[in-house]
Amino acid sequence: MTTDPLIAAALLGSARMTALPPPPDPSLESTWQAIATENPAAAILQALALTRALHYSGTRSQVIGDSESPCLPESRETLPGGAVDALMRLLNGEFPEALPEALRLALASGRVLPGRVLPELLTAATRNHALRPAIPLLVGERGLWIARRHRKFSWLLEGAVVPDDAWDGSHPALRIAWLRQTRATDPSRAAAAISAQWPGEDASMRESILRVVAESPQPCDEAWLQALALKDRRQDIRELAAAALSTLADAGFRSRAIARVRERVKIERRLLKRVIAVKPPDSFDPAWEVDGIKEKPPQGTGEKAWWLRQMIALVPLEDWPEMLGVKESELFTLAIDPDWQEPLLLGWIDSARRMPGRASATQFLKFITRLDPWPPSAAAKGLVMAALLDALAPAYRFAILDELAMPLATTLDLLVRCGEPPPKGKGKATLALLDAASLSIPTGFNRQQAPALAVCIPHDGIQPRLEALAKLPELSAAAEEFATTLEFRRSLISHFKLP
Repeated sequence: MTTDPLIAAALLGSARMTALPPPPDPSLESTWQAIATENPAAAILQALALTRALHYSGTRSQVIGDSESPCLPESRETLPGGAVDALMRLLNGEFPEALPEALRLALASGRVLPGRVLPELLTAATRNHALRPAIPLLVGERGLWIARRHRKFSWLLEGAVVPDDAWDGSHPALRIAWLRQTRATDPSRAAAAISAQWPGEDASMRESILRVVAESPQPCDEAWLQALALKDRRQDIRELAAAALSTLADAGFRSRAIARVRERVKIERRLLKRVIAVKPPDSFDPAWEVDGIKEKPPQGTGEKAWWLRQMIALVPLEDWPEMLGVKESELFTLAIDPDWQEPLLLGWIDSARRMPGRASATQFLKFITRLDPWPPSAAAKGLVMAALLDALAPAYRFAILDELAMPLATTLDLLVRCGEPPPKGKGKATLALLDAASLSIPTGFNRQQAPALAVCIPHDGIQPRLEALAKLPELSAAAEEFATTLEFRRSLISHFKLP
């Protein structure tokens, strides 16, 4: 049973309540007294809202002798009211697709956000990791102060400067901060610390460590990645470890992976054309297990095909041209041995999904665009293509979309993933397709896609497109959603034009 009088009143009923319980903090005293108690249920809801705001903002009365340090003053100006109000609308669920753009505009202003925005913003970034890179520069001292007091927001501290003994503490975010800090100055020490603590780490911390290391693996990481992370119980951690090891040029893992594939995949000339010939292994070698290759196949998959698929998946696609002695532009145009085509394709797809930044994205996207049929046991084609695009900078994403000859529906599905307008001078062909889809009757996309597609329109293209939509004899629900999002973006941009 709860001991909080407000929660108890809400659960048991407020009909007999004549006065609110005392405020949970002296700082709420005057506001508490202003709550009208004629309607007890409404009074409790208001009091609970105040308590929630107090909790999420990190506010707490400072008492004499309290050793807890107060929030440091901000050195930068705060954003003006109009921009803040627009951000609050986004954080409250309106036009969520435009939130990353608002954060980019806020960053460009060089200002910080006022305290009233921080609880909702930190909550949103706690759920959506893609928002996090922009947050540290926007929340200022107040955001860091809140993060030190609320564990759910502690991820904000992962880039902070921490004392040298932080790794031995229990705070995950401060330990990750120590790891980043130490890897920059003494990677061997960081690797030794990871190795010593790995067996006792929980799964969440092991994954966090791997994600930091996978950003830039060092030779000193090879031993613990091979001996510990590659044998982890969780598949996603094993895949991160394999991707990190494949990045290390002189690692034994990388050498063995390439040697295994070289032995079994070669270019041969058959009937005046070159073919990727495949020779599967005859039996399972227990030595492969050290690199994470499993002997027992999933139900419905042959043993040799399963072993071959795993071997191929361990080699990044960018290594294949040199390995086979062909040009990058040639690799995915060659015919494949029909007897072993499926495990080879599945291995390539697995490799691209796990290591999209090293997947020769332009060439492989062209290849899988025309790959038909798609292997049924592979990850969904849309997910693979999206992962490849996500790993690229925006300029390259739009260059590839411009270059690919894909059905309109496929192009629009991938465009939804871009999440921002193309850089100046890029994406002309893709935007022309989007214009044709938005002005056709019926619209070439659905209502759910419309807001994300509207976010891809460049700032200077918003007004012309609104004018073109206004000339249509009728607007479908999708076109109306598209236009409404464009109008909101136009007003959003105006709020961030600072003096």
